[in-house]
This record gives sequence, structure tokens and C-alpha cells, in this order.
Amino acid sequence: MSTQISIQLPNNMFQLVRRHAKQFGFNTVQDFIRETLREKLFEREEKLSGFLTAQASEKALAKHWLTKEEDEAWAHLQKET
Repeated sequence: MSTQISIQLPNNMFQLVRRHAKQFGFNTVQDFIRETLREKLFEREEKLSGFLTAQASEKALAKHWLTKEEDEAWAHLQKET
């Protein structure tokens, strides 16, 4: 059983949410919001959201893996080795 809710976001916040959801491979804004709520609600317990996180990560990595930005983001780790 589930309950449907409705929220209002300022336009600029909604645009940020849409971009973030797309960037990290979520199929919909709703999926992103559900995942975010799970992370917040269960942060001290075992993650119930691993499957969705893995799906989102897979899509994001596939899209962004070989980019200059990705290399720059991980550069600090490469210096340590």
C-alpha cells in the first residue's frame, strides 16, 4: 500500500532537482525524492535503498566515467598513490 503526496517547490529548486536526478541516473524526479527520503530516514540503519542507488550509480558512471570532470574529481586520490 502506498500514499500519494503532492509538494510544491520553487521553480529554481525544481530545476536543480531535475538536473541532479538526471545527472545521477534516476529515471524520474519522484525516484530521486524517494531515494533521498530513504537515505535521510534510514541513515543509521541498514540501507533499504541499495538497489536504486546501484541503478542510479551505474547509469551515472556509464554516462560520466570518461570525462575531464571525472578525472579532476578523482585527481586527489591519484596523487596519494
